[in-house]
Amino acid sequence: MVTFDVRLKIDVRNIAKNGRRVFEPVDLDEEKGYDPSTGIFTSPAEGMHVFDWTTLTQQGKYAITSIVVNGIIKSWNYCSDLASKTCNACNEMTAVKLKQGNKAWIGVSKGPADMRAQYTSLSGYRL
Repeated sequence: MVTFDVRLKIDVRNIAKNGRRVFEPVDLDEEKGYDPSTGIFTSPAEGMHVFDWTTLTQQGKYAITSIVVNGIIKSWNYCSDLASKTCNACNEMTAVKLKQGNKAWIGVSKGPADMRAQYTSLSGYRL
């Protein structure tokens, strides 16, 4: 079964628009589809895939992210708490049909994005 789970190792700041979020360490990667050096998941098999990502913003900052498949945005996650100056946790889950070899990643839809380590994560699996 295609399954992976990765998270942020260090806090990241000022990721530019269209930047790609690279997650490490890799906690689980059953089919070795996630590349921690690029942040890209390459589908080892055709089928419906579910991606679930959580973002924890830096205090008083925001992170607008998306799941991108072969360069096309499929779903967005708007995470912001500029007014109260606290950290804000946001979650998004989406299902997309992938062919073998398709590539998916978490991109920054609007920058800069600021994210906290450990609590920012990405999981994926094939139904």
